[in-house]
Amino acid sequence: MLCETGSLTALLRSQCDALHVEVLSEQVCELEHEVQAILKCDRALCREVVLYCDDIPVVYGQSWIPESANSLGLNNIGNTPLGERLFDQQAWQRGEIEVTKLQKKTLPSFLPSKDTLGSDSCFARRSVFTRQNSKVLVCEIFLNGVKV
Repeated sequence: MLCETGSLTALLRSQCDALHVEVLSEQVCELEHEVQAILKCDRALCREVVLYCDDIPVVYGQSWIPESANSLGLNNIGNTPLGERLFDQQAWQRGEIEVTKLQKKTLPSFLPSKDTLGSDSCFARRSVFTRQNSKVLVCEIFLNGVKV
C-alpha cells in the first residue's frame, strides 16, 4: 500500500465493506516555506481527514490544495475522498512518492487511533499531483497497523 501509485481510496474500498471520510479541518492558510516551494504559491486550502474502513481509522490525510486547483475539479470536495477526484480525472499526474517512518509520539494528538497503534511507529508518505500549472500536495499516515 505504501508504494501504491494508483488510488489508495480504490485499494482501501476493495479491502473493506464500508469506506468513509471524516473531515477534521478545511481552512485556507498561509503555507510554510517548504510547502510554498513545492506548490509555488503562498496560500492553499489545508484539508485534514481520516479515512475509515469498516469504522476503523486507517489513514490520516493532509492535503494542500491551491486555488488554482479549484478550477481543475478540486473545489467543494466535502466528504468525498480527494483520491477519487485526483484519479477520476486522469489529467492529474502523481510525482515521486516519498516514504518515512514516524514515531508515535510525534503524531498529532487529535488522531483517533494514536493511543491504539500497535507499535511505537507507523509509516507515512507524501506526493505531489500536477495538472497544467497547478500542484496539490498529499500526505498520508497509515494507522492501526494497516498492511503497508
